[in-house]
Amino acid sequence: MSTIKANVVENTSGGATTLTDLYPSKAWVNLNGTGTMSIRDDGNVSSITDNGAGRYTSNFSNNISTASYATTLQTTEYTVDSNATLKAEIRGSYNTGANGRSTSSIRFGTTNGYSYYDMAEVICVIAG
Repeated sequence: MSTIKANVVENTSGGATTLTDLYPSKAWVNLNGTGTMSIRDDGNVSSITDNGAGRYTSNFSNNISTASYATTLQTTEYTVDSNATLKAEIRGSYNTGANGRSTSSIRFGTTNGYSYYDMAEVICVIAG
């Protein structure tokens, strides 16, 4: 195994490389979606909003430059009916299907395969 040590890393134009060149996540949150909803850990998330059973809004600390970012959602639930399919989805206005992404927040929801359902763990990662 090799070790690389450097004081300065430059891009191909000779300028310093920044983390934005590496496409890191712009925001992420791991939240407890049951009982009293709370953030377990996060990056660039100022707060979360409980919009009802299985419906959440994650508000960014710093706006993202465009609302065309990619999103990955994950849920974990240990007590749901074993026949149910766990789902996580980006949600706009929950009844109109409007886009749930903006530069300052994202709305998302979780279901147990039948209806909106609070999950024990919900993870949302924003890249772009």
